[in-house]
Amino acid sequence: MRIAVFSDIHGNLQSLEAILSDIKNENIDKIICLGDVIGIGPNPKECLDLIIKNNIEMVLGNHELYYINGAEIDNEMEDSEKQHHKWVSEQLGDKYLQFLKNKSLDLKFNNILFEHFLIDKNRKGFYPFYDFSILTNGIVENNISTSECTKIIVGHEHEAFNILSNSKELIDIGSSGCTRDGFTSYVIVNIQQDIIIDKKLIKYDRETFIKNLKCIEYPEKYILSKIFFGVNL
Repeated sequence: MRIAVFSDIHGNLQSLEAILSDIKNENIDKIICLGDVIGIGPNPKECLDLIIKNNIEMVLGNHELYYINGAEIDNEMEDSEKQHHKWVSEQLGDKYLQFLKNKSLDLKFNNILFEHFLIDKNRKGFYPFYDFSILTNGIVENNISTSECTKIIVGHEHEAFNILSNSKELIDIGSSGCTRDGFTSYVIVNIQQDIIIDKKLIKYDRETFIKNLKCIEYPEKYILSKIFFGVNL
């Protein structure tokens, strides 16, 4: 069994197109997206259309939850950020609501847990994910060691990392869309007697992506482009 996994496309249509094209050459049995298909980048609608068209399994990220439940679910979000998420919702309309409402926060397959990020089951409200502070305060190790699965594959934090605890492993595959050069990435999970995870780094059409950034106006575009894509518009 070979599973292709990517996360955090964030409206980067050209990155998603490159990944799906490469997957066709890899004898893949299943494709899983770890959420945050939308938000930040210029093409949220087109990216979701590709997810649906290619029948890709996905879990919900925080950006999908902002669309479903409203950006107010994140009590740390500033008004300017809320304007950005309002724009994303306007691009999508109501067309994708039912599709995303039918998705879950996690998938379990062959002793592997796939989710956008570790979920705090004690959290109240509609925002379920732990803060990044768990990566430095010791909570993350406890979550890994007590997991029912031997491997937990997540995204959300845009830089990839691995953490081992009690013979179990948290694997963050990073962002496939928020890149600062002409390369994107995804991972292939090869399930045999052991679980082998290989990362693939591939080129995408960054020139067209930057052209889209310049042509499509939306709230917070200039600061988001600089921070997440390394583009000064």
